[in-house]
Amino acid sequence: MRQNHIALAAAAVLLTGCVTGCSSAQQSSQTPISTTAESSALSDSDRALIDRSLASIGNTSRIRAAMDRAKTGNVTIGFIGGSITEGMTAGGNDCYAARTHQYFQTQFAEGKEVQYVNAGLSGTSSVLGLLRAQKELFQYAPDVIFIEFAVNDAQDAQHRIAYESLVKECLNQPQKPAVVLLFTVLKDGYSCQEQMAQIGAAYDLPMISVGDALNPAFQSGDMQWSEYSDDTSHPNKFGHQLVASMLSNYLDKAATQPPTEEKLPETPVFGDGYMGATLLDMSAVAVTGYGSFEPKSFSMLFDRGFAAKADGTAQPLCFTVTGKKLFLVYTAQNSVDWGIAGVYVNGRLASTITANSKNGWGDPAVELAYESDTPQELQVQISMLAEQESKQFQLLGVGVQ
Repeated sequence: MRQNHIALAAAAVLLTGCVTGCSSAQQSSQTPISTTAESSALSDSDRALIDRSLASIGNTSRIRAAMDRAKTGNVTIGFIGGSITEGMTAGGNDCYAARTHQYFQTQFAEGKEVQYVNAGLSGTSSVLGLLRAQKELFQYAPDVIFIEFAVNDAQDAQHRIAYESLVKECLNQPQKPAVVLLFTVLKDGYSCQEQMAQIGAAYDLPMISVGDALNPAFQSGDMQWSEYSDDTSHPNKFGHQLVASMLSNYLDKAATQPPTEEKLPETPVFGDGYMGATLLDMSAVAVTGYGSFEPKSFSMLFDRGFAAKADGTAQPLCFTVTGKKLFLVYTAQNSVDWGIAGVYVNGRLASTITANSKNGWGDPAVELAYESDTPQELQVQISMLAEQESKQFQLLGVGVQ
């Protein structure tokens, strides 16, 4: 089968590689890293498939600097995204992120250990990714960051701004990490690649597209979706191996591309108005009344949330925060048992949040519940709307900017 052929090819790329380290520890980062091609492991069609994934190599100055630093072992590789990055279906050890980290360590660290951070979280978009980044990613000071939200984001202004804000937050970290954009795709062809690629092009970032690589093979019949995925979205073990090969291919090519001066755009493509937004430590949120809610821990990340009692009462949960934007993280479920909550800010209804969603699988969702032009104290009340008092609602966390 086609899968078996490509699987062997992908394994060759991952295990044997086509890049070796610099011949001298003193070799300048301006000098291309020497390469040894293992072309015999790949057929022409396999190589063409992997090569198609590289939508843009981008500016290589940051990734080359990370490769040079890896020789000292003082390098961290970070990933942020949804369930594909988290490793659903393949598992933590066989997901594309773990395999890519292993490849980077083998090829560029000269026997040193490279640290690995996987901030993938199932069902989440770049809006929540931005809020999570400080705690889940930036605190580890990654030298390389891979971003994957193409099948989790919506094609709307909020997600465009959130994604660009996240990209800029990553680029602006003190250690100047390399930022790599990965665009995955659903079985029905859905992907936010088009809008995300506009951002990637403006910032001259490397971009790897699973759709660009696989769609021609699907259309020609040379490969079936079922070989790549066991459902409509998540790569299986072979699929993760293939995605890792695409990222390894980028690393190989970037290692031979001399870096040039980086020139970041002065103005955003869609907007960067969410930069600085982050999840609050709920223990620091001033709760002034629990109302018809009770404290509840949902996970290590959301360990101080609140759940509606669903007992027919609608007394508000009250708390105070300071900021100009208020983000609320909640549980989304595809069930009529989950209700609608009203969000009141400084005495006025600011928004409503519907926990019953056709795309809800019990994963965290996020809403921009309130925004103003300047930071201010926000007195927030959350209560179930009329005729929703006996339905479930879970507030997982609060984000502010």
